[in-house]
Amino acid sequence: MQTTTKTPVSSRNKWKKTAYLLVISVVLLALGLAAMFTLGTSSIRFDTAYDNGADLSPYYFEPLAEGEAYSALQKAWLAIARNRMVPIFAAIVVFVLFVALNRELLYSQNVAPYVFVLPFILTFLVFFLYPLISTIMMSFQDIKGSGTTWIGLKNYENMFANKNFWIAVKNSMRYMVWTCAILIPMPLVLAYLLNSKMMPQKFADIFKTISYMPVLCSVVVAGIIFRMMFSELDGAMMNQIRASFGLAPIAWLKGESTSMFAMVLLCMWRWTGMNILYYMAGLKSIPGDLYEAAEIDGANEFQKFWNVILPLLKPTAIYVLTISIYAGLSMFTESYMVFGNNNSPKNYGLTIVGYLYRYGFEKVDKFGFASAVGLVLLAGAMIITVIQLIATGTIKIGKNKED
Repeated sequence: MQTTTKTPVSSRNKWKKTAYLLVISVVLLALGLAAMFTLGTSSIRFDTAYDNGADLSPYYFEPLAEGEAYSALQKAWLAIARNRMVPIFAAIVVFVLFVALNRELLYSQNVAPYVFVLPFILTFLVFFLYPLISTIMMSFQDIKGSGTTWIGLKNYENMFANKNFWIAVKNSMRYMVWTCAILIPMPLVLAYLLNSKMMPQKFADIFKTISYMPVLCSVVVAGIIFRMMFSELDGAMMNQIRASFGLAPIAWLKGESTSMFAMVLLCMWRWTGMNILYYMAGLKSIPGDLYEAAEIDGANEFQKFWNVILPLLKPTAIYVLTISIYAGLSMFTESYMVFGNNNSPKNYGLTIVGYLYRYGFEKVDKFGFASAVGLVLLAGAMIITVIQLIATGTIKIGKNKED
C-alpha cells in the first residue's frame, strides 16, 4: 500500500503562519537603513544634538516654534534615527528566528540559491550601494563641522572650473595610456617566450620567480627606493647612468616627462611579473593539439603566435586591460611616495585620486567637493571601460543579422 507524505503541505502551512516574522524583519531593516541613508555623514552631529536636546531641524522636520513639541510619530522617528542600529540588529534576530522555525527551508532547492547569494547581496548593499548613495548625496552638499548645506551643482561647477583638476585628469590619463601600452603587450611576449620549447625550463622558472618578486614588495618601500633612484643628486642611480654616457645630471622629479617616466617605470617594475602570471595561466589552458596542428601546416613561431595564441588569449588580454585601466586611473600611492607628498613640483605627479585626497583629507570642510571628484572618477572609469569592452567585442551592441 502506497503512502503519501504530508510534509510539503505542513511545511507550507507552517511557513505561512510564521510569514509575519519575515515581514517584521524586512520592516525593521528598512527603518534602520532609511535612518542611515537620510543622515549620511551627519549621523554623529545628529546623535550629539539629540542627546543634548539641541535643535534637530538641520536633520529632520521644520524648526519648532516656542512652546511647540514634536508629534508622537516624529518623536518615534527621531528615536529610531538615534538608535538606528537597533532595528537592524532586531531585523537580523527576527530573521534568524524565522529561519529556526522553518528549518526545512534550508534544505529546499527553491530557497538554496537565495541563501547562497544572500552574503553577496548584503556585502553589496553595505559596502558599495550605501557608500555610493551617500557619496552622491554629499556631492551636492557643502559639508562643514557646523552642519551640512545643500548647494546643488556648485561642487561640480567649481571642480570643472579648477585648472588643477584638468592637470590631474591629464596626468592620470597619460599614466593609464602609458602603462596599458607597455604592460599589455610586453608581458604577453615574455609569457609566450617563457612557455615556448626553445626556452630552458630552469631559466624560465628563475625568470618567473624574479619577475614576480616586486609584486610582493610594499608600494611604500618601492616608492621610497625609486625616489632615491631618481634624485637630482649626482650620486643617484639614474644620474650615474646618465654620467656613464657622458650626460649631465638632471632633476628627474622636477620635469614633466621625466617624472612621468619615473612613475611608469615603477609601475612596470611592480606589475610586469603579475601580468606574466596572468598570461601564463591563459597559455597553459590552450590545448597542445593546436600547436601541433599549426606545425603540421608549416606555421613558424610568429604565425603560431599571431594566428593561434592571440585569438585564444583574447579573454585574458581583455581582463588584464580592464584591471590596468582601473589601476591607471586610481593610481595615488606610487605618486605620493615617489614625490614624498601630494604636492609635486608644478603638480607633475598630481592624479585624480591625489586631487580627491587633497580636498577630502588635506583641506578642511571640502568633503562634499571630494565626493564630487570621486563620482567623476567613477563615471570616467566606467565610460572608458565600457568603450574598451565594446571595441574588443566583449559587449556587442545591436542584434546579429542572420544571412
